[in-house]
Amino acid sequence: MKKLLFTLAFSLLAVCSFAQNIPVGMRFEVAEIEEDEQSQFSIFKYKDDDGSVAYYMSVAYRLNVLGIFRDDITSMTIDHLDETSLYIGADSDEAMAFLDGLLDLLDGAPGTVAEFECRKSAGAERLGEYSTATCIVMKRLFGKRLKFVFESRNRTAETEMTRSAIKSLISTLKFNKTLHPDW
Repeated sequence: MKKLLFTLAFSLLAVCSFAQNIPVGMRFEVAEIEEDEQSQFSIFKYKDDDGSVAYYMSVAYRLNVLGIFRDDITSMTIDHLDETSLYIGADSDEAMAFLDGLLDLLDGAPGTVAEFECRKSAGAERLGEYSTATCIVMKRLFGKRLKFVFESRNRTAETEMTRSAIKSLISTLKFNKTLHPDW
């Protein structure tokens, strides 16, 4: 049993060490969280065509268009995803500072508005043209939330993020930084 655990641990370390070179136009996921069935957030590294690498936070709203749930066959859903990716920094320290800034924004008065630079989705996990996303501090029954409003495929989409989601992304980013300190 010990040999199996050591083998798995060393295999995981080997995979993590090879995963540090990111191909152009491909996302390297660092952290991902779903608030509910509709709100999804992830942090990823992305390499542009010019070779520059940056951290982005995907802000997405998923709408279940059609769901088929049966016991005798596999369940199936058809989803529509509205997504934008906020630029959060050139390295993990800047990304961490951005997330800390979101926590500070959440401590602000309800109705506080901030705008962030973002990139629209170009399909197939690629990032497209630059845009701006609006963030509004909202007061809800069980605390405050950040409401992100953005343009996606010629329509306006919005999703909400809680303090616990931000903290979860921060802790995952810190853990990733301990695994990859040179990132």
